[in-house]
Amino acid sequence: MSRRVLVLSLLALTAWSGVASAQFFSARRMAMGGVLLAGGGPGSDASNVAYRAVPRAPNTAWGMTLPIGLIPVLADPPELDPDSPDFNAYELANLLYNPPWNLQLVTPKAPSNDITIVVGRNHLAVDLGDVKTVFPENDSKLGSVVNGPSLGLGFRGVFGAIAPLVHYENDLSSNDALRRSIDGEEFRPNTDYAMTDRGRAQAGAGVQLGWAGALMKAGDPRGKGTALYAGARVKIMRGLAYAEGDNVVSFTTADTLFASSPVDVNYLGHFYDTGPDGGRLGRGLDLGAVWLGGGFEVGVGVNDIDTEFDWRVRETIAYNDELTGEYVQEVIARGKPVRSRVPTTATVNAAARLGRFLVAADVVRGVNATTGHLGAETWVSRVALRAGAFVDANELLQFTAGSGLRFGRVGVDLALATNSRNLSRERGLELGAGLALYR
Repeated sequence: MSRRVLVLSLLALTAWSGVASAQFFSARRMAMGGVLLAGGGPGSDASNVAYRAVPRAPNTAWGMTLPIGLIPVLADPPELDPDSPDFNAYELANLLYNPPWNLQLVTPKAPSNDITIVVGRNHLAVDLGDVKTVFPENDSKLGSVVNGPSLGLGFRGVFGAIAPLVHYENDLSSNDALRRSIDGEEFRPNTDYAMTDRGRAQAGAGVQLGWAGALMKAGDPRGKGTALYAGARVKIMRGLAYAEGDNVVSFTTADTLFASSPVDVNYLGHFYDTGPDGGRLGRGLDLGAVWLGGGFEVGVGVNDIDTEFDWRVRETIAYNDELTGEYVQEVIARGKPVRSRVPTTATVNAAARLGRFLVAADVVRGVNATTGHLGAETWVSRVALRAGAFVDANELLQFTAGSGLRFGRVGVDLALATNSRNLSRERGLELGAGLALYR
């Protein structure tokens, strides 16, 4: 039973730990530090609707990454049975935390199992060892809004498309007493210890209707001319799934740590959830603008302005019964109306052609975090050389590099990138590969 509890705890901490950075499912973008690709590169219109109207830059291609990281996992799959001697909860948690799409070349060592418990007269201290790195130093907040790839048609700037939307966020916090105990301070009598976790996730899909075009254009904007492009996108969606939870786990020590009465661990959870049957309409607005001139490019995109969903949810509470000590879950309402909001995200990007080099940078204000990326690219005949850097959510500077080889309309891209997507938050190295189809 203790091993199963450990497994569940680690998998929960996988979600709680600060997400270092999402994997980049474009080898070119990955090699350039994850920056928003300039010149209307793949995926740029998802962040800024105005890029639907921007003329494509030279060497722009449609790309597809290859799941080369699945090969070693399929060849040697992890042990999933907690009762097996080969089972390793930390490695499994790392695998879930960092899905094996790309090939991991350098994987940080999993945290050690060694935990030291010091017991004395009215004295208790716990040294978690390497496992301490699993817990964030401060409150852990993570989240993202993902506007999925759209499928549609356009004519004279007007377009319609079908696309999904996914939003999730989580906030884990502990009070000062529990935080100090995690850091190794001894537990104290007559002290409250508490951990709170709040999370929300929602998904929907629907129709996007919009327009993107040039507001002003003088000459060739990719040459010595200038142009200003703008776009707007209205989203009308149907909710597919919604879940929201508010959990509190706490206990209070007695006058003496080793009293005759055991310490009661209190749990209270409040949940809302529904599937497609409880989804109603959602609506939202995206706006964007891009300016081109003299080899420079500047874009501003704001997504999910006043985006909301209506739901009919099941409301439940969960708690541990003080009399029986058993876990109890009660449904207190069905079909309860709930309106949820999707956080607004904003992206500001810039790019410049400096001789043979393309240099690009962006700043993304997302859910609970603001991140930045920097990348560069140059072509030597049929070979592309790329490099970049970014600061991840663990506030670590990561580095990237890569290359591309073009054969007519077909190309191959490779990328190397460091990351800290692991329980110990140490730097690892991954390899990404992809195919490219040039215009």
